[in-house]
Amino acid sequence: MPEKMCEVYEAYDMDVLGIGRGRGAIILKTDKGIRQVSPLSGTEKRLEEEKEFKDHLYDVGFIHIERCIENKDGELVTWDRYGNPFVVREYFEGRECNPGNLSDLGKAAENLAEFHIKGRELFSREDKTYAYKTPGNFQKKRQEMKKIRNFISTRSAKNDFELMYIKAFDYFYQQAAECESMMEQSSMSSVLGRIGYCHGGYNYHSVLFCDGFVATTNFDRFHAGYQLIDLYQFIRKVMEKNNYNFNLIVKIISEYEKVIPLNEDDYSFIYMMYRYPEKFWKISNRYMNSKKSWISPANIEKLEKVIEDEQEKQKILNEFSYYYGVHKMTN
Repeated sequence: MPEKMCEVYEAYDMDVLGIGRGRGAIILKTDKGIRQVSPLSGTEKRLEEEKEFKDHLYDVGFIHIERCIENKDGELVTWDRYGNPFVVREYFEGRECNPGNLSDLGKAAENLAEFHIKGRELFSREDKTYAYKTPGNFQKKRQEMKKIRNFISTRSAKNDFELMYIKAFDYFYQQAAECESMMEQSSMSSVLGRIGYCHGGYNYHSVLFCDGFVATTNFDRFHAGYQLIDLYQFIRKVMEKNNYNFNLIVKIISEYEKVIPLNEDDYSFIYMMYRYPEKFWKISNRYMNSKKSWISPANIEKLEKVIEDEQEKQKILNEFSYYYGVHKMTN
């Protein structure tokens, strides 16, 4: 094994029996079980918060999670000889959720709902308050898009990305404005009742099917908030991966609501979140925070992809609206 990593491994109370590769991490087989070794992302303070959250989540019964492990000195971060910080977490032997498999997606949705129940229980047990804010930050994002459009409009020599962006802007901006208006006029009573801990990045990479149980990973973005945003994000990721197959949405929602029943306001909320041009806003934001003298071909491809996919996305939204009765509430 590489000498610098050997130093990291030896800082923990474990004997390494085998070494493999994971997604951006090293996976170890040890005498204490499977362990994941990954570079520290974020701050040590955030890592301490993650450990506390996961320990409490474990205590309320959601146990198949990659908890942080302290080294022999009782520290969460171990530095190699070159000053690189590493974190060790409990991990699992299993396979990732297949985003095109109905059975896998159903189990992943059920797992998400079970996490939400425990996340709500934990949030309630901690007796924390949550300051109400409109979900999605629609107003802020719309204002940012308008600012970016105005900036591009002032540039005399526009590159390919900027020309494409200006051409598509009015369509996506109108969508953003309509979603913002819908959110302001909607009943938030149901959504407010669904506040608790959220995963923050739940997708098919976050779910491992192991021998007899489902494990949940990648809690980097955990936070207290509107839990249905986790469900919306999971749906969006699956749709993008599967060329907008509506049957997958039905499967995900049906398995989720076997654990947590949903109502018309919930369906409407998911619809509004999904309708919002989130990807267009993300590309806008990435452009604004990058050098304008050279635009990455990847950004141009992403913008092209968003524009190309829009027709299929609108078909899905139309199916969703009629299947779940959203059209009755928005007309």
